[in-house]
Amino acid sequence: MTDAWRKYRGAPADGTPLCPVEAIPDPGTRSVMVARFPVILARNGGTLRAYVNACPHQYLPLDHRGPNVISADGTMLRCTNHDAAFRLEDGAGVEGLGLGCALDAIPVTVDAAGMVVIGGSP
Repeated sequence: MTDAWRKYRGAPADGTPLCPVEAIPDPGTRSVMVARFPVILARNGGTLRAYVNACPHQYLPLDHRGPNVISADGTMLRCTNHDAAFRLEDGAGVEGLGLGCALDAIPVTVDAAGMVVIGGSP
């Protein structure tokens, strides 16, 4: 995992709370804004990932045109603007305009109270 997400203006600090893990559908996604910094959280079974909510193709939010971002089988995230697909596991572009691109991963953990916080390893 790279720290590319830290180069964005307004990137939150380690330890910043995002939301309770129960607030993220399983499988599903939840978008949160942390002081104008867009984060998309995705969950499928034991997998919990966070990415900067900006498609690397046009830097629009993945959920720009609606909340249906995760694939039916929970393994891919799709940009609702132009259907680029990214693997949930690592953010790598796997279809369409996502090929050759990747989402910027944000490391997250779940604390003892069940809150998803920035930091640690995904």
